[in-house]
Amino acid sequence: MNQIEIPPEVEKAGLSDWYSGLNDPSRVKVKRYLKDIDTTSASAFLIDLMFRSEEDHNYGLSTTAGSYALSMDMDDYTRFKVTEAYIDGLYGSEKYDDAKEQCCRNLDLYPTIKERFLADNGGVLPKEIKCRNRLIDILVGVECAYDDATSLLDDYVEIGILDPDELSYRKQSLKIHRMQKTFDSIYSYRPKQ
Repeated sequence: MNQIEIPPEVEKAGLSDWYSGLNDPSRVKVKRYLKDIDTTSASAFLIDLMFRSEEDHNYGLSTTAGSYALSMDMDDYTRFKVTEAYIDGLYGSEKYDDAKEQCCRNLDLYPTIKERFLADNGGVLPKEIKCRNRLIDILVGVECAYDDATSLLDDYVEIGILDPDELSYRKQSLKIHRMQKTFDSIYSYRPKQ
């Protein structure tokens, strides 16, 4: 049996066993993203790998890394960051139910890590928060659950993951999107078969 050669970056991050357990195509894909990858910890490596593979629309690798990362023992803040990276892989893979579940888990976790999250982002909420944004994307774009999405915005303000000043703007955006979708379906011509 051939010995699997472990790249030094993988070894440095402490992920040799994980890498060895991957199939050949997955190991080849991992190698594609190793240049200057974060090797300070296993979770940092996997987060970086997920973001890099998502940028490349390689959602399968991202979900492989994410599911393994979430099986590791980590503190709440690291779990929040890992899940944030994992959500886009699930969304891109069209695993919407799994993505929703991970969004909800992160939203439940947010109040406990809020202070550290804000401190790491200069005291302000970043524009891109995967659990917040992707859950709305799924409710609106996949499930057409506009009422649920609208009431969810109030919950976001309550837990502090959405700035209250943005609430009316976002609700108005959902109303406009809903009307546009309605008009599109009314005025789209479909010939009879």
